[in-house]
Amino acid sequence: MRCVATAEHLVADVAGAPFEAGLDRVLARPGPVTLMLHGFRYCPFHVPSPDDPELRDPHRLIYADRSEARCDRGASWPALLNRAGPVIGIGWPAMYDGTGGMAALRGFGAVYARAGEVGRQVARLADRIAAVDPGRRIDVVAHSLGARVALAALPHMRLAEPRRILLWGAAERLRPALKALDAASDRTLVVNMRARANRRFDLAFDWRAPGRSAPLGGGLAHRRSVDLLLDDPVVEERLVALGLPLGPRPAGACHWSFYTRDGIGALHADLLDRPGIWRQDRIAALAATPGWRWPALSLPGRRPLGA
Repeated sequence: MRCVATAEHLVADVAGAPFEAGLDRVLARPGPVTLMLHGFRYCPFHVPSPDDPELRDPHRLIYADRSEARCDRGASWPALLNRAGPVIGIGWPAMYDGTGGMAALRGFGAVYARAGEVGRQVARLADRIAAVDPGRRIDVVAHSLGARVALAALPHMRLAEPRRILLWGAAERLRPALKALDAASDRTLVVNMRARANRRFDLAFDWRAPGRSAPLGGGLAHRRSVDLLLDDPVVEERLVALGLPLGPRPAGACHWSFYTRDGIGALHADLLDRPGIWRQDRIAALAATPGWRWPALSLPGRRPLGA
């Protein structure tokens, strides 16, 4: 199912069709519902133009059964996850005005703020699912700035209790994340999936985003969360022993290995499909260095004040 969320509205498509009718059709399919949340620079409203010819509609890219992109990061999330139940791709306006590096730097703060507002609409969708089918399990997968959307939704959920939330290279700060988790259901477990290959992007987020608390790339310690460092050699060895081997690590910095790395889909599916096996303590036991954080690095200049 396609879904479009802004800070004020939630609709089934860019034409503004009500989402309720489409949702009722989707829920006719049995199995857990998986909500998918993209990150920065995707937008369901975007139309390629001579000034910006790149395709940015997530419903034609990562949410499609077969991505239209001709690049390594154009993987299909539904195909990767291979869910037994319905999947709902939530597109939200994660674009900024202007072109070039400076425009991206200036625009990131506005998109970051917008991501927090969109979380209310994601909560509305999750609550609607819970109202229609109270026994239906809801899971969430979110990449990059989509993690901020997912976490921001938690305090606004009145009926829904997501069971498992997979954060892939989360672009969020520790303080708002902890506040959101404090408000979450005790049935919810957030798996904060990190990678050393993502460190450059964690640092870029730390420089661009409002706030002063640490990025989640450095870890998320909460009773409702657990960290999983995917390119830790010991974690990789233990996954092999469990029959979930991962393919070669990316050669350099990579923000997309959370869904493009060979073998990663089987791991995500196992984490979602077998929550009784993959309890918080067992996921934590995979880690070679529990509580490991990025080495301190001094960045030039000052970040904006805030959370």
